[in-house]
Amino acid sequence: MSTTLFVVRHGRTALNADGRLRGHLDVPLDDVGEREAARLGQLFADVPLAIVVTSPLVRARATGEAIATAAGTCLATDDRLVDRDYGPYAGETRASVEERFGSLGATPGVESRDVLRERAVAAVDELVRSSQSRPCLLVAHDAINRALLTSLVPELGEPDDIAQPTGCWSEVRYDGDDWGAVVVGATPGDGELPSV
Repeated sequence: MSTTLFVVRHGRTALNADGRLRGHLDVPLDDVGEREAARLGQLFADVPLAIVVTSPLVRARATGEAIATAAGTCLATDDRLVDRDYGPYAGETRASVEERFGSLGATPGVESRDVLRERAVAAVDELVRSSQSRPCLLVAHDAINRALLTSLVPELGEPDDIAQPTGCWSEVRYDGDDWGAVVVGATPGDGELPSV
C-alpha cells in the first residue's frame, strides 16, 4: 500500500501575528489568514483528495473548508489534531514563557511532546488506513505538524528544525515500507506544487 499525505498549517490569526501561544484558544483567521486559506484552496483545487481532516479549532476548520470546497471533497474534524495544550500560558508570548521556565517542555501544565506526537500519529494511521491509498490532507497546527513530520520522517531532524509558517503545506509519501518527505514547509506561490 502506498499513499500521499499533505500536512497543512492553518492560516494566520491575530495571536500568530503577535507571537502568542494559541493552544486551545479558539481564535479565527485574520485577513492575512483568510487569504492564505484561499491560496491553499487554489493550490489543491485539482488534487484528487480522498478527504480533508482538520483540528476542531476554527482556524484549522476554516482553512480546511477552503481546501475541501476547492477540491470538491468532504471535510471532517479529528480532536486528536487539536493544537498543543499550553494550559494557563495560552495567550502569552512564547518568549516570556521560555524566559520563566527555560523551554515550553519544562513549563508546568504544558502538554508534553510525547503525548502530542502519540495522538497525532494515531490520527494519521487511522486516516491513511481509511483512505484506500488515495491522497489525504490534514490541517492542523505548527506543534502538531512538526511532531507528526519528524515522527513519520525522522531524517527531518527535531521538531524545532522544521519551518512551519502559517498557510504552509508539506507532502509526505508512504511507499509500503517507510515515509519519505517530498515537500516540507512550502507556501503557495513559492513554486512548489503537489505531486499528485
